[in-house]
Amino acid sequence: TSKLLKSGDWDDTVFVSYDTQQPMPAPHARGTKGEMDVLVWSGTFSHKYYGCDLPTIRCEAIVNMSPKSLANLLVDSNRVKEYNKMSIGRDDILVLQDDEMCVTKVVCGRSKPPMLGKILQLKTLLHMEELPGGSQNGYVVASRAVSHADDAEAAVDPKVIHSEMLMGLNIIRAVEGEPDRCVLINVNHLMSPMIPMFMAKKLGLSSAVNFINDIRSLC
Repeated sequence: TSKLLKSGDWDDTVFVSYDTQQPMPAPHARGTKGEMDVLVWSGTFSHKYYGCDLPTIRCEAIVNMSPKSLANLLVDSNRVKEYNKMSIGRDDILVLQDDEMCVTKVVCGRSKPPMLGKILQLKTLLHMEELPGGSQNGYVVASRAVSHADDAEAAVDPKVIHSEMLMGLNIIRAVEGEPDRCVLINVNHLMSPMIPMFMAKKLGLSSAVNFINDIRSLC
């Protein structure tokens, strides 16, 4: 990532705030080798609150898909397995709003990382809306862990690890003059009990790159 940033190709993309309310230039033209770049970062938050010591993973890449199509893909629970090879399903538990401009719902996703041997379960509040300035600029898809009062009394399944999505964020930015391309910024801050810190970071970095490449395979 540092090498890619030093090249300067991403300067007009990666350092532009999403609230500029306009499409952004693509760092590489369609069909060039550079369009397959994936920028990845990891770090921790400087605050002292819950989860501050856990690694946060951020990645950014070009996706040859329209912002609307990508936003719809990410909120459609029936299509999760298309871009998440570890997923064994995601269900909509409660739909609060579902229209062209906004989707808000509670979902329960399950995945099975090969190195873990157990099922990871995430119950989250998922929200999608247009970026400031409207759909011509892109979309944001955010998720945050939620729990139900009945969960505390539910029987514990030793084969299931209940993880928490402390912060999940996908910013989908429109590309200037290319309606069928976008720049995807993905941030994940995940709490998974029983997963060692060194494994959490390694798994998070590889999962971020795989997430981008699996979405690209659908284009």
